[in-house]
Amino acid sequence: MPSDHYDVLIVGAGVAGPSLAHALATKTIKKRTTPLRIALLERSLSKPDRIVAELLQPGGVESLEKLGIESCLDKIGSVPSLGFNVLRGDQAICAPFPPGTQGRSFDHGAFVMALRDCAREAPNVDVIEATVTGLIEDQRSQRVVGVSASQAGGQAESYHADLVILADGSLSKFRTTLLGNSSFEATPQGYFAGLIIKGLTLPKARYATTVVLENAGPIILFELPNNEYRMMVELKNPPPADLKEHILQNIIPQLPSSIRAPILHAVETTRIRRVPHYYLPPSKQGSGTKPGAFLLGDAVNMRHPLTAGGMTVALHDVVLLSDLMMNIENFGNWKEVSAVLGKWSNMRKPLASTINTMSMCWAGVFAGDSEAFTILQDGAFNHFGQHPEYVSELMSLAAGITHDPGLLAQYSLNMTYHAILSLFTQPQPGQKSPPPIYEYPMLLLKALSVIWTVLMVFAPVMWAEK
Repeated sequence: MPSDHYDVLIVGAGVAGPSLAHALATKTIKKRTTPLRIALLERSLSKPDRIVAELLQPGGVESLEKLGIESCLDKIGSVPSLGFNVLRGDQAICAPFPPGTQGRSFDHGAFVMALRDCAREAPNVDVIEATVTGLIEDQRSQRVVGVSASQAGGQAESYHADLVILADGSLSKFRTTLLGNSSFEATPQGYFAGLIIKGLTLPKARYATTVVLENAGPIILFELPNNEYRMMVELKNPPPADLKEHILQNIIPQLPSSIRAPILHAVETTRIRRVPHYYLPPSKQGSGTKPGAFLLGDAVNMRHPLTAGGMTVALHDVVLLSDLMMNIENFGNWKEVSAVLGKWSNMRKPLASTINTMSMCWAGVFAGDSEAFTILQDGAFNHFGQHPEYVSELMSLAAGITHDPGLLAQYSLNMTYHAILSLFTQPQPGQKSPPPIYEYPMLLLKALSVIWTVLMVFAPVMWAEK
């Protein structure tokens, strides 16, 4: 066997790639007579500079603990996160994470570098800085048997492996090659603008603050290490040409007065960055896809970042995959690998579908600015604001602790029901008493509009996640 041949070759050293390299190396070392030889290829091993993936839900923290690499969080001085504080005008919902759990927030680049260090320290893992330019396929079987990659200033080299795992991110150039033209496309959903704020005091300490705005946003604020705070602003599509002017005119005036000054200072003095975000429903891999390789992480599944669920899904996938792959005797046996991928697809669905649906649908509800969305927002704040026990169960879903798409559907229906009920039983804006009976026909039309809006928001996502 040539010296450049590996049992497993992983492309991409973001969050999922190093975590899986470490897990496979450490979990299989006692089960195999010959330890796995693993390559982890990344085009740049310098510290990443991103404005997303800086808030990890409790379910993600739990996965790091299962993988034995939770020390990464302490090494980078991550900040505990106790839940979400959701504001809308003078309304507020304090939504703590389930008792005994907490999220963590951190500098994304520092977290990735810590994960890469864990991979380097694992036995028989080679971390290589190289840009993968293509897949190597066996001409007879069309099976993927390695990758072509070039290191800085060098010519392309061949790296062979029994199994290739592509965790090369949202813009993966191998997605269609592996899944075929029938695969889902990564659909642009909009943009986020981000900036760093110093000297901010959140309305509720250690709670990520989400502010639902009129005709803009929503925004999310959370603490980072070194007394810095991240502010992320949802941008409608197409995004405004002048981000600074948009934030000054449409965002800051709607924020609580106690936090406006430091945000205003940051807008005037620091760089505002913009990034796109995508939705990509998961595709089942294994039987029916190109043999010898599969996709992992954002390369195969993405969702709206507002609920901070992406890393939680990715790390949960790594936990499941590493446990299943421990029992593979021959990574060159695609039938054996394919069976594992089929099990993984089914096992990941409860958590992934829950978080994906919540991120896409609930973020859509709170970002919408039509009358129907306003009614839904009213219903959500009235219902969950008055029933803390419902908030607790809902946050267990958002945190990645409870994996139950059916329970999420139940809460979504409850929100819709209470939104419609409030139309008929609560005073409308500018009124002191509930609407009179003669207004019911018009309210019924509004109720039908709400139902239609819920269907248009939820149905496509739930169909894609089925």
